[in-house]
Amino acid sequence: MTAGDAERIFTGIADSYDRVATVLSLGQDPRWRRTLVEAIDARPTDRVLDVATGTGMVAHALRDRFGCVVVGLDQSADMLRVAQARAGVFETIVEGRAERLPFRDASFDHLTFAYLLRYVDDPAATMRELARVVKPGGRVAMVEFGLPGGVWRPAWWLYTRIGLPLAGRVVSAKWSAVGSFLGPNIERFYARHPVVALERYWFEAGLVDVHTRRMSLGGGVVMSAVRRRRVRGRLARSDRRARAHRRTRSGAVRAVVRVIRRSAGGPARALALIQPSRGDPSRRWDVPSFPLSRRVGDAVGQSWAPAGAAAPVGAADGRSHRPMLAKMARR
Repeated sequence: MTAGDAERIFTGIADSYDRVATVLSLGQDPRWRRTLVEAIDARPTDRVLDVATGTGMVAHALRDRFGCVVVGLDQSADMLRVAQARAGVFETIVEGRAERLPFRDASFDHLTFAYLLRYVDDPAATMRELARVVKPGGRVAMVEFGLPGGVWRPAWWLYTRIGLPLAGRVVSAKWSAVGSFLGPNIERFYARHPVVALERYWFEAGLVDVHTRRMSLGGGVVMSAVRRRRVRGRLARSDRRARAHRRTRSGAVRAVVRVIRRSAGGPARALALIQPSRGDPSRRWDVPSFPLSRRVGDAVGQSWAPAGAAAPVGAADGRSHRPMLAKMARR
């Protein structure tokens, strides 16, 4: 089903939408929406984007519950006409499509949407677009009809194929058409996009801590997640640590080279200060297996030598090579 078809079907039912939706869902729709709002947990200073806001029921609940700033977006002018009558709820209302949000990246602290993904051509791409406008660490939540399983599936099928169209006809021909359309539409959607696929779309969009709650015997689904914090920042911090490690290691290597060049005993004598002999058991020095920077400093700064061997340079007069090594490493 295309977005144009959805707009055509739902045009003309805005004035009675709130009441009839509650009745046709057997009183469950308000309960699902309350669970959606609770998942956001906004602060009064937060800005929340309510996509597919419809008549503004979720936006109204957000405003009442948290006192936050709410921006509403929907493609149906008929629905937005009713939403605009909710005084004091919206900062602004925008007529637009969820697939192409007219907002900059990270414009909102949180985002909500209700009964949206069944009416877009590409749910995965839509999720990426929705996540784009949410700040890192912000919460995203949705409510959608579910598909019951087990023994409840036949009862659900009978209600959506017979009960909904008949109940809708009591209200109007338009509502009868909506009731006839919902059941098959829900089944087709989950045949192509099962819940596990929806969770994957959320994760691939940059959302983490994805939670799925099935409600009312599976007839309703509330999903929530958190916008992943900026990966670039973490990589930058890791890169800084790696660069610091490389500088330390490079400084130690340069210090070794300077010790070799400046040692009074020549290169062989300098190397004997920092590396134990492997061929002669009498020359086995207890040199720890530390990283190079620490190993060089400790080996040169202490008087490790085999029995009978001449004392390392500077050891006889109590001088240590460690300050010299550190000084050279800083050059």
